[in-house]
Amino acid sequence: MRQLPWSEDVAATVAELRAFAPPPAAVRSAVTEIVEDVRACGDAAVRAHSLRLDGVDLPARYREPPARLRERLAALAPGLRAALELAAANIRAYHLGEAAAPWRETLAQGQVVGQEIVPLAVAGLYVPGGLADYPSSVLMTAIPAQVAGVGRVVVCSPPRQGGGAAGGVAAACALLGVDDLYPIGGAQAVAAMAFGTEQVPRCDVIVGPGNAYVTEAKRQVVGEVAIDALAGPSEVLIIADAGGEPAWLAADLLAQAEHGSGAMACLADIGGTLVAPVAAAVDELAEELGIATGNVALIACPDRESAVRLSNAFAPEHLELHCADAAALVAKIRNAGAVFVGPHAATAFADYAAGSNHVLPTGGSARFSQGLSVSAFQKRVAVVELGAGAAAALAVAVATIAEEEGLRAHARSARLRGG
Repeated sequence: MRQLPWSEDVAATVAELRAFAPPPAAVRSAVTEIVEDVRACGDAAVRAHSLRLDGVDLPARYREPPARLRERLAALAPGLRAALELAAANIRAYHLGEAAAPWRETLAQGQVVGQEIVPLAVAGLYVPGGLADYPSSVLMTAIPAQVAGVGRVVVCSPPRQGGGAAGGVAAACALLGVDDLYPIGGAQAVAAMAFGTEQVPRCDVIVGPGNAYVTEAKRQVVGEVAIDALAGPSEVLIIADAGGEPAWLAADLLAQAEHGSGAMACLADIGGTLVAPVAAAVDELAEELGIATGNVALIACPDRESAVRLSNAFAPEHLELHCADAAALVAKIRNAGAVFVGPHAATAFADYAAGSNHVLPTGGSARFSQGLSVSAFQKRVAVVELGAGAAAALAVAVATIAEEEGLRAHARSARLRGG
């Protein structure tokens, strides 16, 4: 844990915080080899790299049988199943609120313009899980795809030594009615979804979090397929004033730190009264839970405006506001993946069951991107309807611009319809 001094050079402070999660070691060449191998050899390459990297010898037909997914769902502890059902209902309600609708408008010359909202045919979801089991990531990626109207949802998640994907991942697929689960992970899974193999369908979009190899693979297949984002390690920035509860703040900081390598947690302490008690609470809880604190930072900020400046410059994945009149600060926040308002709104709630999506921009990309949404699984198709009157009203303007650009056939095309 580090205590950083406040500096009016906010950019320098942001650079220091970003250094807590350095870029991963070069993985480009390793990923390129896997991606190109899968492009050329399909399932044979997928199986070979799964054996080499995961130590799992996949069967010739490695898609999980839907009956096994339903067995995993039936085997869930009742409390866990109820929790997943509650989370799924809230996530679905949240994403239903963002669903777009087709529209039409008649403009001044009489032409009708608008858009159709068309769902993508096949969505590929990457759900991490080499060592852990993340059913929540199935809910967060599959539900917005279903709300968008995607025709086929494909899930890839790393294999377990005993065969198949993690039990919770399989159960969550069954809970949502997703039948296509493939126990493959890493760059080979991304490449399989991007190019398609005999077994894995070619996808139109690939979404979901993953390690440095997954992220690099997504970077390399952009253009073959759409992606949601290039996500990095998890992060939280907490703005708190003197009323903040040190034990709560410590738990929220460590909830990010426990994500492991590269994860980062920072407290922006308005007024500086919380740094010492929070540091003590972090040390105590970290010892109890066995969580490393090397990527926890504490900064004393002189006032609210300074804390907001720091936050907007850092553009955190998660931003928690533990301060008086926290709701009033929301309008001042320009850059954040998600904002959690008030001391009770811990990031952990949205990671699982509050309703918003936990696939969020990291590494400062909240400056220009947003969390996973229904729009990632849809495309907007422009529609233009022109009758004779609208064509006549527009023909001269269109031909004039086309001739200026040296496109004489464009001009002729418009003038022929101008009457």
